[in-house]
Amino acid sequence: MKLLIVLECITLSLGLIACGGGGGGGSSGTQSPATSNTTPSVSSATQLSVSQALFEEKSLSASGQLSCASCHTDETAHSTAAGVALPVGGLLMNQQVSRSSPSLMYKSTTPAFSFDNSGQAIGGFDWDGRVNTLADQAAGPLLASAEMANTSISMLAAKVRSLSYYADFATLFQVASNATDQQVYDALRNALEVYQRQDPDYLLFNSKFDKFLDGTVTLSAAEERGRQLFNSPTKGNCASCHTSQIGPGRQRPLFTNFGYFALGIPRNSAVLANADPSFFDMGLCGPTRTDLTSRTDLCGQFKIPTLRNIAITAPYFHNSGIDTLTKAVRFYATRDTNPTLWYPTVNGVVNKFNDLPVNLRSNVQVNRAPFNSNLSAQEIDDIVAFLLTLSDDLAAPPNSSTVRN
Repeated sequence: MKLLIVLECITLSLGLIACGGGGGGGSSGTQSPATSNTTPSVSSATQLSVSQALFEEKSLSASGQLSCASCHTDETAHSTAAGVALPVGGLLMNQQVSRSSPSLMYKSTTPAFSFDNSGQAIGGFDWDGRVNTLADQAAGPLLASAEMANTSISMLAAKVRSLSYYADFATLFQVASNATDQQVYDALRNALEVYQRQDPDYLLFNSKFDKFLDGTVTLSAAEERGRQLFNSPTKGNCASCHTSQIGPGRQRPLFTNFGYFALGIPRNSAVLANADPSFFDMGLCGPTRTDLTSRTDLCGQFKIPTLRNIAITAPYFHNSGIDTLTKAVRFYATRDTNPTLWYPTVNGVVNKFNDLPVNLRSNVQVNRAPFNSNLSAQEIDDIVAFLLTLSDDLAAPPNSSTVRN
């Protein structure tokens, strides 16, 4: 896909559509904008090239400094930029977002939010599942005050109309010459979804683990031990949430069951909102999601992410509370057996699950592996070794979504 985009960029000869364009910054922030001001012909532009430009377009933000790609960079599997714990946005680029930006890779098969036959929440986008489509997920930051900070749809539509490649956008996404602001906005949302669906970089399936499934490589001894521990219901028990088996039609596993889990991640003092001791981010039951506030049984549950490319998406969890992959696995292994490693002690008592109100801490899942399986340091290292095999080769072509062997 990267070669395709480069060829399109050369063909288009457009500063804002060129790779790394979009208001002067690509997803990595290191690419140089093209200098040509020549608008491409409609025959040269494609839905993919225009939608990528929109994804990288900083001028769509109120500050002029933030794009979708700013918080979802190529190098980190389209998650928070390396070295950034929590994104910052807003009109003056001084407002912290209280949640990390999850990877956008492998999202296209996410089902709409619902409750299954057992009453468990499943599906939806964002950490709390509050939207049901890639278009709605992409649109959220555009109007969020702490992110791209447009104050109205009309304000955003005016920015879209002012783009030098608006004519191509309008043609390719069927925006009429007399389109309303709402129609321009809806076309923008659709374009951002098109980018994530058409760009094969979002579904690479070319990791070492995928090659292992295809029978073209073998895992090292440590990686294989880690795989066994990952799948063991009495040890790592990771596969109970992060599905690792080949699916129907030999579909490659996505390493998520699209469900939700109350994990009891420690409160992160780096989240500025946490300076207020009465503030709690409780996932499904609010405060960002507002339709399930009465379901206190859901408080503390957050979306179970894919583990594909987990090695390059640090820091971890919804509040970026743990900074390395080894520490993240160690948290699972020692949360209940050695909680002082993770939680503060107050008056001689460990304040476990301290990022939830006291009356809701019983929602946190306990008495199951890996929390009670006494994983050794070697076993933790082996699980990490296996997780490293889930990293895609970001410079290589995508593999088939089905297992070849």
